[in-house]
Amino acid sequence: MTRSGRQGDSGQRRARLFGQAEVKAGGFGVTRLELFLDLVFVYAFLSVTDLMADEFRLEGLLQGVTVVLLLWRAWTSYTVVGNVVRLRWGVIRPVMFGAAATMLLIGIATPVAFTDRPGALFGPLIFVTAFVLARLVALLILTFARWGAGNTRGLALGTWLPFCASAVFLVCGTLLPRHLPTDVDAGSIRLALFFAAAVVDFLGVRAVGVGSLRIVSVPHWTERHRLIVLIALGETIISIGTSRGLIGGPPITWSVLGGSALSLIVVAVLWWRYFDITGLAAEQALEQDPTGSRSVLGRSAYSLLHAPMIVGLVLLALGLKRALSSVEPSTAHRWDRLSVFVLFGGALLYLLSLAALERRAIGLLGRSPILGMVLIIALVPVAVHLPATATVGLLAAVLVSMVLADLTLFRRRHRELHELVAPVAARAAGTGVTPKELFLDLVVVYAFIQVTVLMARHPSAVGVAQGLAVLTLLWGTWCVNTLFGNTLRSESLLARLTVLLIVALTLIIGIAIPQALEHVPGGLPGPMIVVTCFITLRLLHLAGFWRVAHHDVARRAVRRAIVPIMAAMILLLLAALATSRPPNPGTDRLAAGLWLAAAAAELASGYLLGLRIWHVSSAKHWIDRHELIILIALGQAIISTGTAVFDRPISWPIVAAVAVNMILLSSLWWAYFDTDAIVGHRTMQATPSRQRRALARDAYTYLHLPMIVGLMLLAFGLQHLLELIAHPSAPAHPQLAHATVFAGVLVYLLANQAFWWRIRHNVRRLRLAGILLIAALAPLTSALPPPWALTILTAVIAATIATDSRRSIDLRRQLREPPPSAILADARPIKPLT
Repeated sequence: MTRSGRQGDSGQRRARLFGQAEVKAGGFGVTRLELFLDLVFVYAFLSVTDLMADEFRLEGLLQGVTVVLLLWRAWTSYTVVGNVVRLRWGVIRPVMFGAAATMLLIGIATPVAFTDRPGALFGPLIFVTAFVLARLVALLILTFARWGAGNTRGLALGTWLPFCASAVFLVCGTLLPRHLPTDVDAGSIRLALFFAAAVVDFLGVRAVGVGSLRIVSVPHWTERHRLIVLIALGETIISIGTSRGLIGGPPITWSVLGGSALSLIVVAVLWWRYFDITGLAAEQALEQDPTGSRSVLGRSAYSLLHAPMIVGLVLLALGLKRALSSVEPSTAHRWDRLSVFVLFGGALLYLLSLAALERRAIGLLGRSPILGMVLIIALVPVAVHLPATATVGLLAAVLVSMVLADLTLFRRRHRELHELVAPVAARAAGTGVTPKELFLDLVVVYAFIQVTVLMARHPSAVGVAQGLAVLTLLWGTWCVNTLFGNTLRSESLLARLTVLLIVALTLIIGIAIPQALEHVPGGLPGPMIVVTCFITLRLLHLAGFWRVAHHDVARRAVRRAIVPIMAAMILLLLAALATSRPPNPGTDRLAAGLWLAAAAAELASGYLLGLRIWHVSSAKHWIDRHELIILIALGQAIISTGTAVFDRPISWPIVAAVAVNMILLSSLWWAYFDTDAIVGHRTMQATPSRQRRALARDAYTYLHLPMIVGLMLLAFGLQHLLELIAHPSAPAHPQLAHATVFAGVLVYLLANQAFWWRIRHNVRRLRLAGILLIAALAPLTSALPPPWALTILTAVIAATIATDSRRSIDLRRQLREPPPSAILADARPIKPLT
């Protein structure tokens, strides 16, 4: 056989294994499988922040920075893989699910990555083993995909050599300190070796050149890095909300709300600066670079310069978390000089990385980041003498001054930068989700987390029902925001300020959700905070509907919707007033009934609006939004898994439970994203306008809600089941946890079946049989230990989905690849911020 024939056979084998191996130019974007992996990084970054918060001293900060650098190298490995291999079909899926489970184990082991706790598995060994395994899987996939494509020497030097050198330092850092004399600081030795491993890995990539880095798809490469910046920003927002823990018990005060609002301004300005100029400039520079030097720019501008940006955001998250946990007089002593340095240092490092990225990409510097850095350095001596809230306010003022300077003093330079990136901002690259919508979704992640906290504070059927009512109201506001985002495409200053207001209201709702059913003494009334913010959002939505309704028919529809919306507002006010009374069973039942009635009225308003208001101008945008919200709910379940065993001694039962849990969540991901999401996309695009409106309303707005409900019930139940596994003697509610896990899975799968029927008008009998089997197993497994019940449930779901997937091979072959992406692009012209 000739050499070309052998290479052809090798390529066919790779294609069968990976589904499609892309080793040539292409324009594909980020897949949902990669986004599923990114959800685990949200939890990993949260774990790093918690590690530094628990060990808040210089050594603890260095530990956190080291872990972030190691996580970044793991993430970039899978980014390179995703840019070469189309991660959609074949055996690559379970391999990626295994990588996600490994990354989750890294996040769980992060708190003990530098210590050896008695009565548990050796933490550093678990951390290093999981990290090396995660990197090894990525490198094996890349090597197998590139084998026979040429330049294997560059592949070996650029990937395996830095990895092997780093692994040696990690193994030495794990094992050597255990054999040192007792008078030697083993922790410092381990930290030094782990840090050396990260440095060697980065320097190795820089020193050996870019032989292993071939950017196949610029849209994929740039989108992946923009999404990881969004993930780091999302971790910052979650840190703001969880600054006082995930128990929901501390009173809500004006200081808490004010500090949270100021913190949100800080995050919003940093988000704005990257997505307004820097990210677009880097993408355009990468597109315009010749293919030969594109890899150099991709390495320096993305793989290297984005790393300190992520470190800066993690430090900023820690500083904001430290500040918001110190706003009350009883905790003010926790705010010290080191806290100020971490807060201002994180913002400074982020801005410095932005400036370096702009300089590297387009050869120009935005003057506002320079102004921000100068002001931060100059005001640190002032900030060390201020209380926590005032310090956050000072940082917010500095960052807002950057925006004002761009609009006034530096207007000419700002226009020049906008003109340079205009081709990227305006090009027709699909109709996807805009950055400001994803920024809003970051707060929705936090709100979903708080719904599970609310149910945990009221572990009963009534409490779960009220939590689901709050979730339904959140869903209603999210759907209206999605409808506006699909209709109105603008990046004007007014549009961004409106989104910022909606984000602020949603954040306040999230802070108050755990106290939505009670008034905690010494604080503001939680029920009234939630209800007031909901009503404000609804009034904004009504005003928006009235503004976009340009003819009498549409305005009549808005008038019809006013009735159920006003009814929901009145019911919510009555529920808040009922909750303010002294608690008793009758009051609780009354409040629960009012919350459920308000949720029902909200759901009814969608049909009373009529079909005209459900105009979907971009099917891709509409579908992307709903697919991403499913991913967000899955991410919340992943975070619940991590938080349930966080700071617990790592044992083999915990490792096994985490693996089983990831198989369960991966199976549920597969149930929706394997074929259903793609078929729904094709159906929406092929459906005429009027039928598309009905399909958008029924299949997406109304049938995706029970999917979200099922995932939230599952997240709540999994958290309690895993707590039982991690700490069997702790007080818990095993029957409620068991019931909510099975109920969550059943509701999700039934809603998924209903979604399929709505778009295909047929029933999948095998999945229906699996649903009936799960329903039968629910009471039969209630008396079993939690690990066994969870394992049986997971085995049934995985077997059902896998068998059904094999029977859908012909359908899967008919599904064409999606257009060149993007989640973060839009083909229609938008008004820029100038």
